[in-house]
Amino acid sequence: MAYSDSFPATRPVFQSDFANGGRIDPRITFSRPDTPPTYAAPSAVHYWSNEKHLSSENLLTYSSDISQSVWTKDQVTETGGQSAPDGGTDAYKLTENSATNEHRIYISTSSVGSASLTFSAYLKYIGRQWVRVRLTDSGGTDRHVWFDIQNGTKGTEDSGMTGTIAASGGGYYKITATISNTVSSGTYLVIGGASGDGNVSYAGSGADAFAVWGMNLSTTGQSTLNETSGQIHREYAPTLKSVSYAGQPRFEYSPTDSASMGLLIEGQAQNLFAYSDDFANQWTITGNVNVSESAGISPTGELNADLIYADDTAADSHYLFSSCGVSAASHTFSVYAKYTGVQYIQLQHRVTGAGIGQFDLVNGTFVVSGATGAMEPVGNGWYRCSVTETQSAGVAFGRIWLMGGAGFSDYNWDGDSYSGVLLFGAQYEQSSFASSLISTSGSAVTRASDSASAVTADIGYTGGPVTVVGEVTGGQGAYAGMAMLTGAGITKQLAIVKNGSGASDATNFSLTATDVSSQASFVVSGSGGATKLAACFNTNDYRACADGGAVASDTSGSLPDSLTTFYIGRLDSGNQLNAHIKRIAIYSEALSNSNLQSLTK
Repeated sequence: MAYSDSFPATRPVFQSDFANGGRIDPRITFSRPDTPPTYAAPSAVHYWSNEKHLSSENLLTYSSDISQSVWTKDQVTETGGQSAPDGGTDAYKLTENSATNEHRIYISTSSVGSASLTFSAYLKYIGRQWVRVRLTDSGGTDRHVWFDIQNGTKGTEDSGMTGTIAASGGGYYKITATISNTVSSGTYLVIGGASGDGNVSYAGSGADAFAVWGMNLSTTGQSTLNETSGQIHREYAPTLKSVSYAGQPRFEYSPTDSASMGLLIEGQAQNLFAYSDDFANQWTITGNVNVSESAGISPTGELNADLIYADDTAADSHYLFSSCGVSAASHTFSVYAKYTGVQYIQLQHRVTGAGIGQFDLVNGTFVVSGATGAMEPVGNGWYRCSVTETQSAGVAFGRIWLMGGAGFSDYNWDGDSYSGVLLFGAQYEQSSFASSLISTSGSAVTRASDSASAVTADIGYTGGPVTVVGEVTGGQGAYAGMAMLTGAGITKQLAIVKNGSGASDATNFSLTATDVSSQASFVVSGSGGATKLAACFNTNDYRACADGGAVASDTSGSLPDSLTTFYIGRLDSGNQLNAHIKRIAIYSEALSNSNLQSLTK
């Protein structure tokens, strides 16, 4: 028998390819209620799109090695081998000569068209108190900002230029300079000494100097360093997009390989943290850390990731936390994190429990103790880290620790006022898994559940034997439903559902058939990692298979009648799939075992 002979002889009465079609069939009603203030604002609903954004950039071909010929030295001499904020010795000292002139280094930037530019660097006083940074606007006017790197203060800013200065490790200060005017191609970046605030040219001492290290120039507005050695750095990443809240479906793509995952169907969830992103002002910083606001590009493609870095406290812990009230249930604490000098972070959330997760932001691995966890790569070094633990009722504290090593107890270490992580999108929810991002800014926010359904008469099913074929990616939560035909509430139903009722979330799918007087149910053998499922329902004949495997069956129970609604990715009682439906189809007949196997291969 030819392979094609094992396929059904008749066509499905209804089918929808969400993965490739990217749209909702007009016969399907999709909704996500929007009832302010109970539910979230439009920006709180997110999904992984197939769009890319510029995630990080450095237009300088050499971020620290100014001995290279691309850097022009004017009235200064460079000396390598200087200590750097990260503990290395690749910084350079610039010593001025005794000429009455500008004492500087400069470089021509790469062509960027019309854009704002942000420059950041680490500078250290070695006799020369004032340092200036110059960029040129599109009209050819030089714009400056001056920094006192002996006392850590910012001086004069020319119109169109803004700057910041903050203490870093080893006597260094981190400075930033942003030119807001449109910048033309080939703009010169100048870093030079000054005899005072606002000064450009002066008589050098022949001995005064300053050290420079870790320079970054970008169009993104970031102030985090991307080290370069011979070519510019530019990295793109998948975009975590927000959607219009009410009624707009989310066709999601994998952030790791851009493959279409299909239609996302989620249940209701609430981010209990009042502030998901404002770590600097709204989280409690008691553990010897500093926060640089909006220092990096987050997975949304916006300049809204905060840099959390250890101060210079020796042999001590470095952490921050937020808190919220919880009921006695399973809760999940999650955050997006990216390595910027600290390799390991630890997540803890507890009322009385002791569950923790330790995450390696360099290698993308994690270990947990007294909890379950997950770590999802989402592009350009970003990971979504999560820890799940059952809590007692009370006030839960979600802590993020910067760890000194890979051990669970490596809390205490010598900070350097440099090493840290980028953080974004902290979320705390009553759930056994991390749902899609819910942004908050001042109070907890609830995202309403997704619902996709059709009237059976509209899609060609009028009762009797039926076969449902679908392809899913995952499925989380209590009795996560792939599909359900129902009538009169749930007293009459045919369903394909994850066989779990609690935090453990059993991994097998089961078939259930219920009416007022009878019920049948069985587990689809080997469906734990299944993506393709086919289920046949007929009087005393319930059969199913997963990914072309063995067909399981049950010969008890009757076939409910008057099934008026077809739910996709949820049950009538509210058990959403909390995952993706790639495609779904209905046949108005009981297909054979070979049909079921061929349709799921």
